[in-house]
Amino acid sequence: MRGFSLIELLVVISIISLLTLVATPSFSSFIKRDRIVSNANQLHSLYKFARSEAIKREQTVLLEASSGQWRVLADIDGTETVMKTFTPSHQTINVVLQNVTISAAGELKTAYQFVVTDNDDETDDHQLCILQSGQSWLLDLPGAC
Repeated sequence: MRGFSLIELLVVISIISLLTLVATPSFSSFIKRDRIVSNANQLHSLYKFARSEAIKREQTVLLEASSGQWRVLADIDGTETVMKTFTPSHQTINVVLQNVTISAAGELKTAYQFVVTDNDDETDDHQLCILQSGQSWLLDLPGAC
């Protein structure tokens, strides 16, 4: 007399199963979007760190692209030192990086655009835009710096 009947239990389990099936695709796309956004933010943060170090130290700082990483290199006491590194946090994230030299005034020789993508049409890619003056911002693609 107490408790649930087998039919009631099966109905509840089937409802929970249906809700799980509906929620799973949106959850996986949320994870993909979050990966792109967090990597774009990390890339932007590393650039801003390198620029601030160049201005603070009053010397040229190099962002070196090496083996899928971006390393902040500065001359400290006559030794080229790696101060910080950006590496994509997941194997699906792709960023084509280039060497960037930041002057002591925080300026660059040219403007740059770096696209953070997972090569998936379901998610929006992000773009790091850097002006020759050193100013930078992130954009959702499609968009133009």
